[in-house]
Amino acid sequence: MTVPDQPERAAETAAQGEAPQPERKQPPKKRRRKKSTLRLFLTLLLKLALIAAAVWALLNFVLGVAIHYGNNMYPALRDGDLIVAYRLQRPYLNAAVLYERGGEQSLARVIAMPGDVVEISETGALSVNGIAPAEEVFYPTYPAETGNVSYPLTVGEDQVFLLNDFRTDQTDSRSFGPVDLEDLIGPVLLTMRRRGF
Repeated sequence: MTVPDQPERAAETAAQGEAPQPERKQPPKKRRRKKSTLRLFLTLLLKLALIAAAVWALLNFVLGVAIHYGNNMYPALRDGDLIVAYRLQRPYLNAAVLYERGGEQSLARVIAMPGDVVEISETGALSVNGIAPAEEVFYPTYPAETGNVSYPLTVGEDQVFLLNDFRTDQTDSRSFGPVDLEDLIGPVLLTMRRRGF
């Protein structure tokens, strides 16, 4: 049996009312080139560099991370707690904030905002704008034994007045006065208790 030629097949299919089907050509198979070891290594280095840059930007412009030393914020925060502060949020009243002073980072609570009037009496009474702030743990608040802060004190523009939760520790605005907003790293976003520290 002979196989009809291409034109004969096309004529037969046209006579039967079918459209002629063109022959399908198989596309040439692409050869997969193996990536060289050097290229893979460079790709890995680039990815690691991008991840390191993203982490650096996150820690320098979005978050502040520190380990809290001391008990000046007891009982809310304890010695050895890991602190994460949110740099993009402005401080607010009663927020625990991470701040920098003299090249060292520390924690305190915002007691008064710009324009507020702080009064601390010799009997240990604290008032802000004539009202005693509501606090979870009450400690008497005495003026600092050192420093030259006098009361009543009006907090300046772009400043906040900070107090430690454990008021016996007077390394706060009672000793060195209000803190500039530019020295605040940010309000505490979360804390992690480090066990066995």
